[in-house]
Amino acid sequence: MKKVSFTASRWQNVAVIVLIAGAILVIYFQFDEPLRRHCRGVKAHVTFQGEPVEGLFRPEVAALVAKAALIQGRLPVDAVVDEQSKSIIPELNGIAIDHEATIEQIMHAPRGAAVLPVYRELVPSLCWDHYPSYPAYGGNPRKPEVALMINVAWGGEYLPAILSILESKGARATFFLTGCWAEENEDLIRRIKAGGHELGNHGYSDAEEFPELDSWAMARSIRKTNEIIFDAAGSYPLYFTPHKGEFNELALEVVSRQGMRTVLWSLDTVDWQKPGVKAMRDKIMRHLAPGQIILMHPMEDSEAFLAETIPLIKEKRLQIVTVGELLNPSLRHGALAGNQ
Repeated sequence: MKKVSFTASRWQNVAVIVLIAGAILVIYFQFDEPLRRHCRGVKAHVTFQGEPVEGLFRPEVAALVAKAALIQGRLPVDAVVDEQSKSIIPELNGIAIDHEATIEQIMHAPRGAAVLPVYRELVPSLCWDHYPSYPAYGGNPRKPEVALMINVAWGGEYLPAILSILESKGARATFFLTGCWAEENEDLIRRIKAGGHELGNHGYSDAEEFPELDSWAMARSIRKTNEIIFDAAGSYPLYFTPHKGEFNELALEVVSRQGMRTVLWSLDTVDWQKPGVKAMRDKIMRHLAPGQIILMHPMEDSEAFLAETIPLIKEKRLQIVTVGELLNPSLRHGALAGNQ
């Protein structure tokens, strides 16, 4: 009995010590701010957009994120519809900091992490998807981009040089192919695709005048060309441009029924008239602006024109992208242009 009593007494003493120690820790933890920040705050050496946030509590992080959100982001821009020409300029999505996702990312960041905001896109109320048959002559001018539209019905012998200069200058283009040309040049099509360029539909033959065709003939020309390009490159074109830019409302409707968009151009090199490299370069640079689509063909002067013009375009801080990228309303690479 005495042994049992001794054991019980010993455990009672241990319990008292544990309770006292626990109480000390609770008091210390509640009233010692450095310890609380170490245990409950952001981990050591974490930064948010280069600013140290180590030890901050969640409400403090929330305030910091809210402050950043006030000066970062862009409001969405509606598509612009021209009812007279029945054309459209695509919208531009907005972008804003996702508060909760950004706060969570900071609070759970590992030691030494460099955290950036989490963004979400804001879709405008008027979008070009609301007008599927309306053609586009360019992208939204708020995007610092332009696109090269290269229509190919002939001139395949010049394409290797064109592809080489595009690669060397770090530019990509959209090649609109006629089906009859594509049938005979599958190797070149694969090379275009491998270079990161986009493939578009230019109808089966440049002898076709779309306004003179019935809906069946239009659809057949588009579908046949799509299948030829798919067989060579493994993907279907999303964009169509008619020969000489000629179309009617029926053509626009037929194209949209194929799940495609009609695209035209805003700047024309008129290279088929052979005006010379200088004249083409000067014309393009004189009228160049964000959002424009530049039309050209594979010609003898194409390589020299691109070699001289691409650096000048980039000097204006304009990216040269594919037509699909130009028309895409999403902001690429998390681009921000301030709160507008």
